[in-house]
Amino acid sequence: MKRLAALLLAFSTAAAAGAPVALSDDELAGVSGQDGIGIAVHLELNSSVLDGVPSDSRLTLGFKVDGVTTYAVLHNLAGVVDLFALSLDVRSRADGGGDYVDIGLPGFIAFREFGFRALAAQTDPHAPIAPSASYGQLLLNGTGAMTGHVYLWGHQ
Repeated sequence: MKRLAALLLAFSTAAAAGAPVALSDDELAGVSGQDGIGIAVHLELNSSVLDGVPSDSRLTLGFKVDGVTTYAVLHNLAGVVDLFALSLDVRSRADGGGDYVDIGLPGFIAFREFGFRALAAQTDPHAPIAPSASYGQLLLNGTGAMTGHVYLWGHQ
């Protein structure tokens, strides 16, 4: 009970502190997020397709060449992706050359029937994709783990 009272007191003290206070650039530079930001994702795209519900969803990208517009068509882009522990942090370079963005790759990633059912290039984005005109499909199933980081920095 004492712990609950202490928690409520701490919460009420924090709430009574008032509105956020703007920080100057120098004050903001001194703020540290410690371990950065962790991101977890559960993404479902057109998941009714996985249950056998008929669908005609399309993602189209149009390209104009010599006055003719041709579309890359992804038919029934669907599936489920789970991604855990992607991290995002800003770090300072050891050589004093500025800051960089550190993206930590996810420790766990899972796919369930994730991908597209057909890929085609055609002049009519709404026309049916004939099996002989499809470049194929991509369906991912399974789990995996990744390690490592991607570093991004700007050049001056």
